[in-house]
Amino acid sequence: MGGFQLGLLLLCCVVGVSQAWDLPGGVKLSAEGYNENWLGGHATWYGDPYGEGSSGGACGYTQLTGTPIGSKIAAGNAPIFQEGKGCGQCYEVKCNYPSCSPQGTRIVITDLCPGGQYCSTDQPAFDFSGAAITAMALPGRDGELRNIGLYDIQYKRVPCEYPNQNIAFKVDAGSSKYWFSFTVKYLGGPGDINTVEVKCGKNGYFQYAQHSWGANWMLINYSGVPFQFPLTIKITTKLNDHTVVAEDVIPDWFGPGVQYESNVQIRY
Repeated sequence: MGGFQLGLLLLCCVVGVSQAWDLPGGVKLSAEGYNENWLGGHATWYGDPYGEGSSGGACGYTQLTGTPIGSKIAAGNAPIFQEGKGCGQCYEVKCNYPSCSPQGTRIVITDLCPGGQYCSTDQPAFDFSGAAITAMALPGRDGELRNIGLYDIQYKRVPCEYPNQNIAFKVDAGSSKYWFSFTVKYLGGPGDINTVEVKCGKNGYFQYAQHSWGANWMLINYSGVPFQFPLTIKITTKLNDHTVVAEDVIPDWFGPGVQYESNVQIRY
């Protein structure tokens, strides 16, 4: 290949990395896959007017209030939840009713919204926690907004941000050196997961974990020989294929039900 052709190819590659994308329907995406414009959707809300809805839900995060995820969360319907692989996505949402704040509110997907007027359709829909819908209101008008009940909203996918918090892995209570399952928490950037790979021991090799449910992944033992530790876990995101490796994050002396924080994070 001539120098001019190679240079042109390299230039095209560089441009391709940095450019945004215009898709049908007026959808604009950044180079990393996030929405650059607002999209129309529908929503409801549930639970305590100031609470987190339901603790954990179908993603398996358990308690949310007082954690980096917080109480401003939502359950997504099937197009959002994506059979659990949509867990952890972050969105900015807002509404246009007289009681709505003009500012967007950031939410995290932590649960599945399986039915109802909006969630049973094939169009993106959210079921907000009380804390989320309250945050979308103008000061002093949150009750007025909550009373509407069914909402036309605007939303866009945004990077998840967890300041001073790295990716964490909570070991399932029934895990052992023969059967190992864990939940991925506080994944920044895209927030969603396409694949998880696990390396057993210092001299092992990466093997794919099986997606169990929600944000939960399972390492299957086919040999009957106990897994070697520590475990190194590699995550590839669903939105933009970013990869992060948490070295030796699960120690040999791991405890079932214990959460282990890595020293890595995705920030875009």
